[in-house]
Amino acid sequence: MKNLLIALLFLISMKCFAIDQKSHTVVCVHGFLGSDWNMAFFKKHLTRSGWYVVAWDYPSRDATIKEHARVLLQELQDIAKENPGDPICFVAHSMGSLVLRAALNDPLCPVEAKIGRIVLLTPLNQGSSLAQQMHEFYLGKLLLKNHAGKELAMYKDFQNIGDFPETTKVLVIAGRLGWNPFLKEKNDGTLAVTETTLNTPHEYVELLVGHASVLLSKQALRLTKNFLNAK
Repeated sequence: MKNLLIALLFLISMKCFAIDQKSHTVVCVHGFLGSDWNMAFFKKHLTRSGWYVVAWDYPSRDATIKEHARVLLQELQDIAKENPGDPICFVAHSMGSLVLRAALNDPLCPVEAKIGRIVLLTPLNQGSSLAQQMHEFYLGKLLLKNHAGKELAMYKDFQNIGDFPETTKVLVIAGRLGWNPFLKEKNDGTLAVTETTLNTPHEYVELLVGHASVLLSKQALRLTKNFLNAK
């Protein structure tokens, strides 16, 4: 009877711990031409670590960055209403970093989203010289379309969408495993490493990964977990 009581108390305590952990939300934002499935590896393992993970999906080519941000903002408002006061953390890939930054700079963005930790995976914080070159060709214009893709070809630093709030902590994970004849410096196959940096304070790590393969990188996942769990 005593052992049964101890086991019951243990299960109850574990359940309470899991609920407490899952009150902390991580929102994953995929990049250009991506989908929520791109974030499946991170979602799976962050969920196993006790986070409540939202893999937010959006049609990347069919609206501007700020238009996507307004839709993301609605998701953040809903999360904040369900968990008032709890920081919302983020893992964003590629163009998702720009959509996220625009959302955090919206006047209606909840404070919960401005106090969480942010991991940016191979982000194009300084624009994309590859997109700029692609836009010079007909097929490139078809691929990019006339909304967010065209913006990638137009802007170089995206200061028009604002900076990450000073109340957030940001980790940039850049890749340097790539070869692209259109990029004349160290790159991940899509972005030069210099295009991943921010103009504001942030932590920075370079890994031997490509622009897309970072989404399946155990090393990037480990760094993400450690950063999100840090005090």
